[in-house]
Amino acid sequence: MTSKLARAAALVLALSLTACLGPGTPEEQLKSIEELQAKNLPMTEEQKSGLAEHVEKGREALAAGNKDGAGKEFEAALTILNAAADAALYNKAD
Repeated sequence: MTSKLARAAALVLALSLTACLGPGTPEEQLKSIEELQAKNLPMTEEQKSGLAEHVEKGREALAAGNKDGAGKEFEAALTILNAAADAALYNKAD
């Protein structure tokens, strides 16, 4: 039981640091997205479709020069990918 609580606390700490130290520009965010996608993380169909939608909208906004819009879409995509990565890590730990 204590082991699971310690793992959960470590996971929360890692998530907090990742959020604070994450990529800054939309281009950096897109690179991070591509790197996480290359890991083929297990995701639900809902996560996959949401990810594809946010990445597509982000790329369109970036191509149109709307860096704020692109950043928001890429941030949403990174949230999905980070949740999938955390779930995979947690499931692997059990």
